[in-house]
Amino acid sequence: MSLDPVQLVDLGVYDPAAPDAPQRLELLEFLQGLGAGAEDLVAYRDQLAGLASVVALRGGRALTLAEVVERSGMPEEKVRRLNRAAGFPDPGSDDRVFSEQFGDVAAAITAAESVFGEETVLQLVRVMGASMARVADAAVSAFLVNVEPAAGAEDPDGLGIARANADAAALVPGVTATLDVLFRQHVVAARRSGLGVAADTGFETQRMCVGFVDLVGSTALAQRLETRELGELLTEFENTAADTVTARRGRVVKLIGDEVLYTAPDERAASDIAFALTRIYREHPRIPNVRAGLASGEVLLRDGDVFGPVVNLAARAVKVAGPGEVLAPAGFANAAGMEAHSIEPQVLKGIDNQVELSRLVDRSR
Repeated sequence: MSLDPVQLVDLGVYDPAAPDAPQRLELLEFLQGLGAGAEDLVAYRDQLAGLASVVALRGGRALTLAEVVERSGMPEEKVRRLNRAAGFPDPGSDDRVFSEQFGDVAAAITAAESVFGEETVLQLVRVMGASMARVADAAVSAFLVNVEPAAGAEDPDGLGIARANADAAALVPGVTATLDVLFRQHVVAARRSGLGVAADTGFETQRMCVGFVDLVGSTALAQRLETRELGELLTEFENTAADTVTARRGRVVKLIGDEVLYTAPDERAASDIAFALTRIYREHPRIPNVRAGLASGEVLLRDGDVFGPVVNLAARAVKVAGPGEVLAPAGFANAAGMEAHSIEPQVLKGIDNQVELSRLVDRSR
C-alpha cells in the first residue's frame, strides 16, 4: 500500500508547499509502485530518480547482515568474508545493503567449496566481483552518457530519469542471460590439457607469448583533447585492439587505457597481432601510432591475469620501442620465422642484466 501525502511529509521526503510539489508527489508514487518502501524513500531522498533502478535490481526487500545470516544459515564471519571477496565493504549492523538473493548464494558456495575448497572459492568470488564491478561500471557509464541527459532534459523534475532507470533495469535479465552464455563459452575455450607443474606447486604455468601494445605520445594527447574526445579515442583504440587480438588467435588479458596486454599461442601469432596494430595506426587520422614489446616463455596464470619474468620483459621492451616498432628478445624472430635487426643492448627497469633486443621486420608492408 502506498503512503499518503501526510505520511510522506512525516518521513521528510515531501513538502506540499514546494513549487514542484505535484511533480515530486508523482515521482514518489511512481517509485512506490515499483516497490520502494518508506526506508528506501528516506535513504534516497536526495537521489529519488536513481532509486527506480535500485528497487528493480534488488528484486525484493533489502536485508541486514543478521537477516542474511538467518536466511542462509551461514556463520556471520563467513558472510562477511564472502561480501568482502565480492568487493563490498563490511556493513553496519543496521545497514540494509543485501538483496534477498544474496542469501541464496550460500547453497552454491557450499557446493563449490566441496569441490574446490573454501579459499579457492573465495578467490573465484574475488575475480567474479572484480569482473562484475567492471561490467556494472560500464553499464552505468553507458546510461549516464547516452540516456540520462535526454531523459533529464525532457523532464527536469526527475520522473523522466526515474522511468528511464526503470526501463534500463528491465533489460538486466537479458544481460544476466548473456553473461551466462558467454561464461559457458569462455570456460570451454579456456579448457587446457596438461597440468604441467600445477599439480606440484598449486599454480598453473603455460608456455606462451606475451605482448604489450601502447599508444605513442598518449600523455601529450591527453593534454590536447577534451575529456569526451579522449574517451572516444581510447574506446576506439580498445575496441580495435581487442578485435585484432581475437581475430589472430590471441587473448586480451586486460586493457589499461592507452595500453593492451595480450597473450598468443606462439611467436608468429604474437607478431602478427603487433604488426596488424602498427599498420592500422600508422596512418590513422586521430589516433597516434603504436609500439609493441613481445616476449615468450613460461608464464604464471592466475585469476585470468599473467605474471612472471616474461611478462615483465615484454612490458619493459615496449617502453624503449619507437613509433611503429615491435621489439622482442633475441631468438624470438627465429621462432616466429621472421626477419629482425639487433639493436644496442638495453638496460631495462627491474631487470638486472642488459637485455639483447631485436627490432622485428614487417614484410607485409
